Amino acid sequence: MRDTLLGALVSPASIALVGASNSEGKLTARPMRFLRRHGYAGRIYPVNPARETVLGEKAWPSVSAIPEKVDFAYILVDADPAIEALKDCAAAGVKVAAILADGFAEAGEEGERRQAEVQRIAREAGMLLIGPNSMGVVHTPAGFAATTNAAFGAEEIGRGRLAVISQSGSVIGTLLSRGAARGIDFSTFVSVGNEAASGIGTIGEILVDHPEIDGFLLFMETIRDREALGRFAAKAHAAEKPVVAYMIGKSEEGQALSVSHTGALTGSTEAANALLRSIGIRKADQLETLLEAPGALFKARLKPGRPKSATVIATTGGGGAMVVDQLSARGVTIAGASAATRAHFNKHKIPCGHGKLVDVTLAGARYEVMKEAVSTLINDPETGVLIVAIGSSAQFDPELAVKPIADAVAEAPADAAPVLAFPLPHAPDSMRLLEAAGVPTFRTVESCAETIVMLMTDAAPAKRPLSDLPAHAARLIADLPSGTADEVASGAVFDALGLKGPAQIVLDPEMTVPDTLPLAYPLVAKLVSPDLPHKTDAGAIRVGIADRAELVTAIAEMRASADDYHPGFRLTGILLQELAQGLGEALIGLSRDPVAGPVVTVAMGGVMTEIYRDSAVRPAPVTLESAREMIREVKGFELLRGFRGRPKGDLEALAEAVATLSLLANDERIEEAEANPVLVMQEGIGVVILDALILCCHGPRRGSAR
Repeated sequence: MRDTLLGALVSPASIALVGASNSEGKLTARPMRFLRRHGYAGRIYPVNPARETVLGEKAWPSVSAIPEKVDFAYILVDADPAIEALKDCAAAGVKVAAILADGFAEAGEEGERRQAEVQRIAREAGMLLIGPNSMGVVHTPAGFAATTNAAFGAEEIGRGRLAVISQSGSVIGTLLSRGAARGIDFSTFVSVGNEAASGIGTIGEILVDHPEIDGFLLFMETIRDREALGRFAAKAHAAEKPVVAYMIGKSEEGQALSVSHTGALTGSTEAANALLRSIGIRKADQLETLLEAPGALFKARLKPGRPKSATVIATTGGGGAMVVDQLSARGVTIAGASAATRAHFNKHKIPCGHGKLVDVTLAGARYEVMKEAVSTLINDPETGVLIVAIGSSAQFDPELAVKPIADAVAEAPADAAPVLAFPLPHAPDSMRLLEAAGVPTFRTVESCAETIVMLMTDAAPAKRPLSDLPAHAARLIADLPSGTADEVASGAVFDALGLKGPAQIVLDPEMTVPDTLPLAYPLVAKLVSPDLPHKTDAGAIRVGIADRAELVTAIAEMRASADDYHPGFRLTGILLQELAQGLGEALIGLSRDPVAGPVVTVAMGGVMTEIYRDSAVRPAPVTLESAREMIREVKGFELLRGFRGRPKGDLEALAEAVATLSLLANDERIEEAEANPVLVMQEGIGVVILDALILCCHGPRRGSAR
């Protein structure tokens, strides 16, 4: 393995420490101390032209002066010297280099220049570059601790089978220490820093092939390379190695700069979450879940043919109720004991309560009762996942309430339901016993519930449609100017996609309203202007106009209101539409998030959209099936499913409209697009686009991840 890039990254035959200090108390002396302390067997070359020795070992003036080709170089000097050191590493044929220094992309224009330079050097040399701002790489099975993080100064570091890839260098130490306290050890830690040339996705693609890694923990502050992250996630899914991410610091730039309701509704938090979900990365809301979920998901797999439901058995009624509450709040289906299992329990005189919670508290802490109950439940084909909530016996009598769980699992057939456990008291010995038996355990009920949700959720990367934009729509988009297009121009693009509006005409703003119109009253009148994307706010729309006299008055009032709202606004026409009525309204919007890329949003439509924030978001474009899933997620659409005898709306036509509008993501010139409101007609009749908005960008975009 050492001859491969993976080997050079985590088990190199040799390492150069550029700028290694001779003073043990200095940060730049730590990597050499840690490597020796944790048993790294490779060759260590301290590079320090100012000294003949470093910490008692021969020092070298440069990497190129070292008499062998070095696999890994950790560059510990400041930003500008680091660039020169990287050039030296490239000339010496180093395979992997990590840079500790800051002062790169985060440091303004000069820092961006430095970052571009290290990117160029690494690219031209074919070198894997980690950082800048990297606290290094650790691989515990090899004793390889090339890091400045103080937590790795511990006398011993456990050796586990989980990999940590973090954009924060300090967090690798946090996870090491918190994991140790929880009994969770790790295989590999990589601090990717600025991700100048390789980020989480690239490093993950390399590590996923390692036989000593079962799953991944990602600590993320942003998403810089969506394509690489997606490739890594797909590769991990194929290898059945779970990936769980904890994400902070998601930019709200897209929300702040948006002109549409969609942008206000879909901030980067929702967009980033949707992207992670779509590529098969599970997201942890709590740090404890990040620690506990990857190992649990590797051990506990939902067996084919078993229902996606959770059964909770408890030796404490209150503890079991806590688990049921947390699962139910997250939408997990709770299944009690089946009729067959209850009959079996009655036959063996095992009390189990009367509700969905299988409560064996009244049986007392007895080995034979607990083992029989667990064995029966996990062999019952109606059990999806079994969660055991264990009371005080987990701390004081583990042989009575904990060992029977382990024994039942050990004797279970391969197709038995997976078992997970939540001991309520502090019971580290019981947790170790259960984990050794292959039963994932949790220190908090919230982490337990979050992980169960992940277990129930398919982590397969979402399918993407292969359809292109119709040629006529693409031509219309090419003719749009940069900025916000007016409703008529936007509506023409939608019409070319097959998204139809009501019967309409456009009047010249300087002409007198004709006595007769080719439309039937009542009408809707709108001012057409690229300066008025939100007509309601500007008073630029009137609904239910009964005749010509009302229309003349309405136009005059709208023009006055709009001029107060936006003095000097450009008026290009008066749009008249026949008044259409349906069962409900929806919003469909496309926006380009600077972190997550293009996303499509569907929500209840109209002026209340931003207040209710009842929406579903996916990376765009989406398939028709994904569009159907989105509509099922929006609670407000229950009103259109025949709720309490109401007529059913055409939600299938709405799904088709969502999938169709999402195809606009394929044209890089579209910054935002929105249909709001979309009138949902009775089932079988379709939908009608009542208002259209498109924002085009023909030049450099305001910023996006790769």
